[in-house]
Amino acid sequence: MSPQNKASYGASDQNTRGVSGKFLVIGIVGVLIAAGVFIWSQWRNSSDADVTASVAGFSDNEDDSIMMNLDVTRDDTSKPAYCIVTAMNFDKAEVGRREAVVAAGGNENTRLQIKVPTREQAVATDLYGCSSVFPSYLDDSTTTED
Repeated sequence: MSPQNKASYGASDQNTRGVSGKFLVIGIVGVLIAAGVFIWSQWRNSSDADVTASVAGFSDNEDDSIMMNLDVTRDDTSKPAYCIVTAMNFDKAEVGRREAVVAAGGNENTRLQIKVPTREQAVATDLYGCSSVFPSYLDDSTTTED
């Protein structure tokens, strides 16, 4: 191979590698920025729980319902909140579910007594989760207590 051919061969090869390398670096930087934004938003959303609750026991176990006590704590009592509670059978399968609403106002800590309807006899209750962002079908004006 002549020296002129070697020089032209190497020059075009470097230009091709340089352009590909730039696209690769831009792509990696873009992916890292997108991943960082996603991780930050997930962390922010998970650490800003403004409504928490805990199950404080259950009683009056019947064939078609179970009564449960739920302690709800809200950071901002001017906003309504709701929690989803479940009833479980001996196999820990969900046999009933209900949304419990705490209307705006009142105390920061509220104890609700909730009657959860079931399709078979329940032996325990559990909390699925709470939020202050209401779905469109749920009325947020009155507190649920049965």
